[in-house]
Amino acid sequence: MEIVIVTGLSGAGKTAALNVLEDEGYLSIDNLPTPLIRDLVELMEETPEINKIALALDQRGRVFKRELYKTIKDLKDDYGAKVLFLNATDNELIKRFKEKRRLHPMSPGGTIVEGIRKERELMDRVMDLSIPIDTTNLTLGELKNIIHSLVLNDKNEISVIFKTFGFKNGIVADADLVFDVRFITNPYYVSELKLKSGYNPDCYNFVLAQNESGEFIEKVHDLLKFLIPLYENEGKEQLIVAFGCTGGRQRSVSVARRLAELLKDSGINITIINRDLDEAHND
Repeated sequence: MEIVIVTGLSGAGKTAALNVLEDEGYLSIDNLPTPLIRDLVELMEETPEINKIALALDQRGRVFKRELYKTIKDLKDDYGAKVLFLNATDNELIKRFKEKRRLHPMSPGGTIVEGIRKERELMDRVMDLSIPIDTTNLTLGELKNIIHSLVLNDKNEISVIFKTFGFKNGIVADADLVFDVRFITNPYYVSELKLKSGYNPDCYNFVLAQNESGEFIEKVHDLLKFLIPLYENEGKEQLIVAFGCTGGRQRSVSVARRLAELLKDSGINITIINRDLDEAHND
C-alpha cells in the first residue's frame, strides 16, 4: 500500500497538494487525529480496492501535537510512507493569510507572525523526516509537476528540479547546487533581445552561441550525470539545481532549458521552475 503524508506549515499549500493526489486516485484524508491513523491504515490494508492513501497531517489538532512526529516516523519506517513538507517564507505566509483574512490556527488570539513562529518550532523535527517543497514562488501547475515527479514516479527515481532565478531578487533558498551564469554575455543589452526571455528562439540561440556557454553546459552536463546516480544511491529523493543570472529571465533560463534537453537524452527527466519569469512573458 502506498502512503503519502502531506505536512508542513499552515498556508503553505497542503490542501492544494492533497487535491493533486486525490486527482491521481489517492484516498485523501485531511487532519485526522493522530491516535486514529494507525487504525485507519490497518483497516485500509484489509480493503484491497484501496491501495493508495494521502494523509494531510499538521499541528492544528494541538491536543495530539506530541504524537505527530512519532506517527509520521512510524508510518515512514513501517510502510515506507513518503513525507512531503510544504513550506514558504514568512512574508509569503503572512501575505496569504491576509489575502484570505484568516487567523493563524496556532495563534487565534495573537498575530500571524507569532503563529508562524510557534508552528515552525513545533514542526522542526517533522521537517527532518520529510522531502521539503518551498511553495513561495510556485504556481499550482508547478506544484503539481513537483508532486508528480516525487510521488507518481513509477521508477522511484530521484526527482531533479532546475530552478532559474535572478540574483537581484535573492538566491534560491532550497537549492542543493547553485550555478552562477552571469559570465555569459547578457542579451539584455542587445536592443532587439532586451525584452525577450530564454524561451524566445532568438534569445536562446544568442546565449547558446557563445563558446563559454557551450563549454559550461558540457561540463555541468557531465557533472550532473556523475552526481545524480550517486545522490540516488544515497537515498536522496529530490535534487534542486539552481541557475542564476541578473534578472532570472534570459541566461539562466536558456542554460537550464538546454541542460534539461541533454539530460533527457540521457534518460534523466527534469522539472524546470522559473522563479522570476512571468508566465505571461515567456517569449
